[in-house]
Amino acid sequence: MKLREIIYEIGGGMVEGRSFKAVQTGGPSGGCIPADHLDTPVEYKSLQALGSIMGSGGMIVMDNTADMVEVARYFMEFSKEESCGKCIPCRAGTTQMFNLLSNIIEGKGTEQDLDLLRELCDLAQNTSLCGLGQSAPNPVLSTLHYFPDEYTEKLVEKAAAVPV
Repeated sequence: MKLREIIYEIGGGMVEGRSFKAVQTGGPSGGCIPADHLDTPVEYKSLQALGSIMGSGGMIVMDNTADMVEVARYFMEFSKEESCGKCIPCRAGTTQMFNLLSNIIEGKGTEQDLDLLRELCDLAQNTSLCGLGQSAPNPVLSTLHYFPDEYTEKLVEKAAAVPV
């Protein structure tokens, strides 16, 4: 079964006047998949290839009003709170990723923060001891990949607000 079938045929589609933007599969550690991948089959390898997971099987459907940087921060906050604290990559990494996302949203972010965010995601994925830390970066990485303009717009807004 494809994502489109689940969202539109089983789920009833979007609220009138709104358009589909993304679906997050697999619970809080899943990636955000954009509209151009709605015909992807809901299976482990297909979702993994898009930067998401099957996880708990849950789906969160977002419309065109969703701010994908806010979405990434929301799910990073969940991961940060759920970390058991046993390993530093997850405990400190999720906290620092949350802080970087907050700075970007608050207009305090820089291009260097985006690079650091990617590095922290890679570090957490490859060195965390459990699945939470290894998959926590998925919402961040997928939104950076599929919705990069939403990140850079927040940096551009900041640059435009700085007096010359």
